Amino acid sequence: MSGHEGAYLAGVLAAKTTQTKAVGIVVSGEPPSWNSQSAAFAEGVKATDPNVKLLYAVIGPAAYSDAAGGRRVTESVIGAGADVIFGQGDGASFGMLQAVETSKATNGGKVWFIDVIGDKTAIDKGNLLSSVVWDLVPVYSAMIEDLKADKFGTHGYSIQLNDNSVHLLHTKHIPDDVWAQLEAVRKQIIDGSVKVEPVWDAPKVRALMTSVTDAPK
Repeated sequence: MSGHEGAYLAGVLAAKTTQTKAVGIVVSGEPPSWNSQSAAFAEGVKATDPNVKLLYAVIGPAAYSDAAGGRRVTESVIGAGADVIFGQGDGASFGMLQAVETSKATNGGKVWFIDVIGDKTAIDKGNLLSSVVWDLVPVYSAMIEDLKADKFGTHGYSIQLNDNSVHLLHTKHIPDDVWAQLEAVRKQIIDGSVKVEPVWDAPKVRALMTSVTDAPK
């Protein structure tokens, strides 16, 4: 599963939101699904504003449940200038969110968080800008229909914007005009006029970034 199409939209949103002209990507590891989303996010940022810096930080090789590490690393990325954080962390994302809630940007302004997979609106304290939501219902529905038609196993399945199995969470923090622009880009991705290809390899992802920071060994 890869939500890279949604992550591209998140990158567009981040570029339109940042006031410091720097956004951060904080990851709890570098599995293929995280890599593809990180790359697409970076591409969305650069397509929207090539002057925005991309700060990329890795908590650890497999720090998926390291909430304390997530907070520490996110705070360092905020300190380096980022005022929008794209966090991919599983349990570590709660530490990322804590860092965003308790920190100020280098210009004294608010720091925003863009999550992945789920919807943390219920615990939002005013900093959850959006999330690249994965909804597997359309995928499983397609599988069931293929089983009924004796076609299961003849092709692969993916999450995508076209059937809304991946989509950008629309929160109250996103201005209406910005959301309309995001919807326009979404349609371009679906019709193929904007190409978003998955990038699975970590070295290729790192090459897209302005700055890369690994967790202390």
